[in-house]
Amino acid sequence: MIMRYIQYILTLLLALLLFSCKQEVSPVQAERFIKFYGDAMMDVAGDVEVLGDGGYVFCGTDSVSGEGKRAVLIVTDEYGNMKPGFPQYYSDGNNPSGANALVVKSDGDGFLLAGFVERSIGGGSIQKDLFLVSTSGTGKELWKRRYGSTEDESVLHATEMISSDGFLLAGYQVKEGRKDIMVMGVEANGDSLSLGLNYNNPNADNAAATYICNTGEQYLCVCTYDQTGVDGTKILVLNFDDGLSPTAKILGGQTDELGRCIIRDEADRYLVLGNRMNLSGHTESVVYSINIDGLLITGGSLVTDHPISEINADLVAKRFIKSSEGRIAMVGTRSAEGGSDIFLQFIAPDFRLADRILFGASGAQSGADIELPADGGLLILGTNGTKKSSMISLIRTGDNGEL
Repeated sequence: MIMRYIQYILTLLLALLLFSCKQEVSPVQAERFIKFYGDAMMDVAGDVEVLGDGGYVFCGTDSVSGEGKRAVLIVTDEYGNMKPGFPQYYSDGNNPSGANALVVKSDGDGFLLAGFVERSIGGGSIQKDLFLVSTSGTGKELWKRRYGSTEDESVLHATEMISSDGFLLAGYQVKEGRKDIMVMGVEANGDSLSLGLNYNNPNADNAAATYICNTGEQYLCVCTYDQTGVDGTKILVLNFDDGLSPTAKILGGQTDELGRCIIRDEADRYLVLGNRMNLSGHTESVVYSINIDGLLITGGSLVTDHPISEINADLVAKRFIKSSEGRIAMVGTRSAEGGSDIFLQFIAPDFRLADRILFGASGAQSGADIELPADGGLLILGTNGTKKSSMISLIRTGDNGEL
């Protein structure tokens, strides 16, 4: 297999990072740019979405000296310039919080941020609870809620519900020290949680619901799953409606596999993204194909012509999208020799691996999300930094990943 690698260097000296946050991008540069956001502490990217006006909205976790972690929401124009009134920050009193997931409300009335809040429970112990914030389009806080039990919970992804005005949350819940799949609904006003999906996993140890897709008729939820009687983890896809009674399909072979994302390929065919440990001890990315017929899931085969891997490096995929031309673009983190880069992997319509592009420099860069701007090109959300500091980055490239 011939793979063409292209590398773009991101300048990560803190002084230049701070400068880039204040330097606006002109319309001439709009089709391709790299933009940084934050205060060079320990900021972490969450989700990004493209808005109807051509601009972008993204969430994450912002860290400020003396104040700790806060959920952050940023709305920009099509050039990556922050709109007036942003960034907006949200916290639960003095408790550290963060946003892992973002929902753009379909009624045009703003956004839902979902993630976690950390509470001290004495003796130096920290408990993690669910944290939700509903905002207007200008970032004004409409309501915020914290939900929790006596153990840890966190939201990793979220979507609107099909038959109500509420939201469906996907993440994990710790039960007796064991991490398990969590899927539950919340009313649009945040006043109460609805009954959660009950998927019995007696062997749960490191399980989680990582991504939930609303198809308009049902939900497809991708999970990491500990299969009873089998060592390691597998990718699990759950198919259900608002009744929250799922059918399931377990994907994966004999190695540890982790579920990441799901997208529609064509009609009732979907592609599932995951990661697994290969024989050399490194992480590689995998893409499976499944078919659905109502609430039935069939298929479950690997589709790429070669493993998405690299000698002496780890490729941890996070999200992928499919263009109107049928090409897939995948974003994630490549780690090698003590550093990490954002990687962008293209897969041709016939599922042959194409170019892999790296965005990085000395330090630690990680890919968080990818979207398709309305006027073409690619939009990548990432975290860029060093061992002691990081900022959120937004990268707008051409159709082929070029800057």
